[in-house]
Amino acid sequence: MLRWLVCVIVLAAVFSSYALSQQSLRDLDSVSEFERALRAVDAIKRQKQLQCVIGIANRALCHCLSQKLPVGTYFRSYASIASQDKDGLDYKQLSAMDKRIVDHCVSDSR
Repeated sequence: MLRWLVCVIVLAAVFSSYALSQQSLRDLDSVSEFERALRAVDAIKRQKQLQCVIGIANRALCHCLSQKLPVGTYFRSYASIASQDKDGLDYKQLSAMDKRIVDHCVSDSR
């Protein structure tokens, strides 16, 4: 009877450690996917910054815009934004928070 009890306890420990290791592997996979996503976002920001610098030749402004505006902001809007045309369609379409970011970046890059 004692042997059965010991066997049951050992099997329970083995199965629980297996389940924990499987969970750890899933957690590691999700962390790896998250890190890949972050690297992709960084690559997009670098690409937008480069395109902006080529387009408007203001490295400080382009760096600020590419780092602080949401990744989904269309990069061609940067040139319109950089021209400080607040009546322009691109500027008007920004959220209030994004407009504050743009205004801050423009004032800092002068």
